[in-house]
Amino acid sequence: MKPLLTLQQGTIGHRIYQAVGWVPFLCLVAVLPYMLKEFQVGRLNRAILVAVAVLGVNLVIGYGGLLALGHSAFMGIGAFLAATLISDENWDFWLVFPVVFVLGFLIGMLLGLPALRIRGLYLALVTIAFAAVFPQLTKIDGLTIGGRTIIDRTGGANGRRIEEIVEAPSWLPDSIFGGPLEGYQYRYWVIVALAALCFWGVSNLLRSRPGRAIIAIRDNEIGAAASGVNLPLYKTLTFGLSSALAAVAGVMLAFDKGFVAEQDFTFDLAVQLLVALVVGGLATLWGPIVGGLVVVFVREATKDWPDKYLEFLNLSNPQPLSLAFFGAILILVTFFAPGGIVGAARKFRQRFVRITPKPPVSGPPEGRAEAAVTEPAPVAGRPAEVTT
Repeated sequence: MKPLLTLQQGTIGHRIYQAVGWVPFLCLVAVLPYMLKEFQVGRLNRAILVAVAVLGVNLVIGYGGLLALGHSAFMGIGAFLAATLISDENWDFWLVFPVVFVLGFLIGMLLGLPALRIRGLYLALVTIAFAAVFPQLTKIDGLTIGGRTIIDRTGGANGRRIEEIVEAPSWLPDSIFGGPLEGYQYRYWVIVALAALCFWGVSNLLRSRPGRAIIAIRDNEIGAAASGVNLPLYKTLTFGLSSALAAVAGVMLAFDKGFVAEQDFTFDLAVQLLVALVVGGLATLWGPIVGGLVVVFVREATKDWPDKYLEFLNLSNPQPLSLAFFGAILILVTFFAPGGIVGAARKFRQRFVRITPKPPVSGPPEGRAEAAVTEPAPVAGRPAEVTT
């Protein structure tokens, strides 16, 4: 089937087509915090920060080709580190974000060292063990040696409350609908800005030389090594960046809730991040966004389905059945859209609009054009002169 519209990448028509798609999305992002109630904005914040964590999972699995499932632990590290720096050291949230990013990067580099020796399911087991052990470690309220408490940071099983009140600065303008900017609206804009920065950074990384090296390792590790790609460096770099993104998502969670506890970072969260990536679309930038919205909002919606549609069963605990509904939806999405929702949307779009790649620039290499024109061609039967 011939598409209705064919556009070449990088042309004016292609950029207009991109702008037409971006404008409604940006308008929706701008009006949502003023149209929704506070608890609904809280769910939206949760979906956005989950999308940032899934972006980290996508970087290491979708683009790096390494099976890592421990990013829930990195979210917990970022959240608990933010809680202790703010509550115990009197830091500001804005100072915590870059520190957590750097620390998450360093810890991810250390965890990425096993990726240099093992791969596949064995690497997945190492990261699963890290995600499973982390919630138990946070339950340690204090470690006493010789009558002296040397660890008292996590709050144990009760969690840790962040006392800092997050309010909009006085210099910010009022909301677009009039009236002062509410606290939950301010938190929404901060989370959106941080998420946009993370997605922008990963997008630029993938178009750069290190990004192409990461993708080359995923596609053909032996071929990438033969082409001069430093496998140990780029594997550990991929782990570090993905872990740093998950840690930043943890700080965003602490920033929005004002409370962190071990039950927020169980292995169930690690599974949710992987489900969001598969449902949204592997190795796509839009996949984490779609997957985060599905995991948060669809799972929340299915909680009411047993009472609405199966009221005649008189269930005392509808939660297991609601999870069954959510699982059935995931199975249907995986069956009918094996490439994720974003992959299915792209296939549908190609029926109507096709984007052709920009052709490579032909001609001699830059800087040798003049030589290509002025140097005479060798005469037939006479060897060309060789200059030194």
